Amino acid sequence: MNPKQELIKKAREIADKKYPDGYTKKQLIECSKEVYGGFGETQVFKLKQKKIITHEDVNNMGNAMANIDGHYPVGMSTCFIVGINGQCGLECPAYLDGDCENADEFKDLEGDELKQHIELYG
Repeated sequence: MNPKQELIKKAREIADKKYPDGYTKKQLIECSKEVYGGFGETQVFKLKQKKIITHEDVNNMGNAMANIDGHYPVGMSTCFIVGINGQCGLECPAYLDGDCENADEFKDLEGDELKQHIELYG
């Protein structure tokens, strides 16, 4: 599997829907920025990593990792996707939902962060 070919394939699918009468190279490039919410492009071109903020971002990153990069399985956990991309922390969607697999790593919090942690994890 070639990641650039996979990105182009997905970008063409988007472009075919947006421009049924045909599209230019510039329009195709713009469509490539929409593949998996932009996470597909960061996987292929090693652009600055987008911040994973929402569950939709988690799904987009997981799809890009599995279907564009091709080295990861479909169905990875939120914690794995966020963690392997170096974005584990207090803004992680899994942490904020109270579903963090590694919540015990945040035991050195203080102030409002500690109060939030106690509310989420007891």
